[in-house]
Amino acid sequence: MVHQLAESTDADLGFDLGEVLKIMAATEPSSAVFERCRKVLDGKLEIESSIPKATVRKERRFLTIGIATHNDYDGCYFSVQSLRLYHPEILRDTEILVLDNNPAGPAASALKALESWAPEHYRYLPYSDFQGTAVRDLIFREAAGDFVLCMDSHVLFAPGSLARFIEYCREHPDSNDLLQGPLLWDDLNLSTHFDPRWSLGMYGYWELDERGKDPAAPPFEIGMQGLGVFGCRREAWPGFNPRLAGFGGEEGYIHEKIRRAGGRSLCLPFLRWMHRFDRPMGVPYACNWEDRIRNYLLIHDELGTDPGETIRHFEEFLGEGAARAIVAKVQAELAGPFHFFDAIYCINLDRQAERWAEVQRRFLQLGIDRRVRRFPATETPLNHHIGCALSHRRIIAEAKRQGLKTVLVFEDDVRFTADASEVLELSLRELEGHAWQLLYLGGYLQRETARSVPGCPHLRIPDMITCTHAIAYHHSVYDAILKAVPDNAIDVARWLLRQRGIDQFYTLELGVSSYLTNPVIATQSSILASEEREFEE
Repeated sequence: MVHQLAESTDADLGFDLGEVLKIMAATEPSSAVFERCRKVLDGKLEIESSIPKATVRKERRFLTIGIATHNDYDGCYFSVQSLRLYHPEILRDTEILVLDNNPAGPAASALKALESWAPEHYRYLPYSDFQGTAVRDLIFREAAGDFVLCMDSHVLFAPGSLARFIEYCREHPDSNDLLQGPLLWDDLNLSTHFDPRWSLGMYGYWELDERGKDPAAPPFEIGMQGLGVFGCRREAWPGFNPRLAGFGGEEGYIHEKIRRAGGRSLCLPFLRWMHRFDRPMGVPYACNWEDRIRNYLLIHDELGTDPGETIRHFEEFLGEGAARAIVAKVQAELAGPFHFFDAIYCINLDRQAERWAEVQRRFLQLGIDRRVRRFPATETPLNHHIGCALSHRRIIAEAKRQGLKTVLVFEDDVRFTADASEVLELSLRELEGHAWQLLYLGGYLQRETARSVPGCPHLRIPDMITCTHAIAYHHSVYDAILKAVPDNAIDVARWLLRQRGIDQFYTLELGVSSYLTNPVIATQSSILASEEREFEE
């Protein structure tokens, strides 16, 4: 086998995975044989995603202009090119970061290709974990600039406005303020802010403050405005609630978070922008009242404000029956135990749509169908343990990138008990008094190795447990896992020669604080026969 590897130049050389890994384990990484092994394995272990790859992060710039887009190539194209064509004076100091929120969609390849036309300034970032308002949070987390200006993918800026924006930011390097500017309508008239009142299912109505008419006038404070254009110092960004999903509901939200952090919401009269509102070809993403109402109620819950006026408006606007059904579902979600987690993921192979449809039915029964983010599983046909380890590692890396404190991960064959929500709620109450890093909702357990927790009848400590079909991660464990588990299929395959599976690594070597709900509330088909409890179909 060693001779074959050393002599062959055929990229499609047949091989035995186990034998190649044994050779690598016995060979110095700097040797030609080791490198040949890597070449043989390269591209064979993992089925690559069709989603375009992110542009490599560029050098730091003073300003990042971030654009979140969803199937809007034309709008994004003209916005990007207008920045380059009509604001060349800012390009030396500016990164243009395009977040593609549908990187499997028809616009993805064209958006990716723009990096070839503007290699010094343009950066493409695919993101498909979830879609909607809150994805703009990632622009601030990924930005290379000290200040970030976030814009919709169909916005144009008045000449000179961006140069003055950079000048203003340089003059206020420690600003904690949210920075916005007057909207130019299609007739070139202005609006400067939102009046805080309801209209047609939206909180906020465009109004004009006379001080905004003069672009040379000093900045002035406003209560709220739409988020077609907004910016702040990157380190002052307060963040979106990661539980938000879909579109709508953010009006006034970030403004209030900025104020609570000690900043102001300012209108800069010179920062004039035009927004394309008409959509003659239709809106290219799902936009519905359920998402909008849910987002408003989540924001009320986060800020501790009274949702009564919001509920009354939608009862009048949509009808009492329709609005109350949506509100009741959201209130049940807020009161339920799964709201504890910043994000919930479910790992599912792209080619197994039927399994995704089936597990969604189970999530609906739990009332968490709006919470769960589908995560495309890493497919490694020669050894599924490689894909399992990489899928969990990549979710943890994403959780760290998003600043998530807790994340719950399911695999798509998970099944639940009828009392799953009730038991989880009791377990989480007891968990509050403990420093935890992993929480299992089930697993293959050697019961004699599970210890009780004094004073906590709904928690156990599993000294020997395997399976990762329902496991929660606390942020304090992210770095340990990311350091221990390699980030590519070849090195995970080598790592598995010692570990056998990521589940066994967790229980045998990771050495962290792990707990198990008591009783277990989640299982999977492969261990169903060993369970002592009944699980729903």
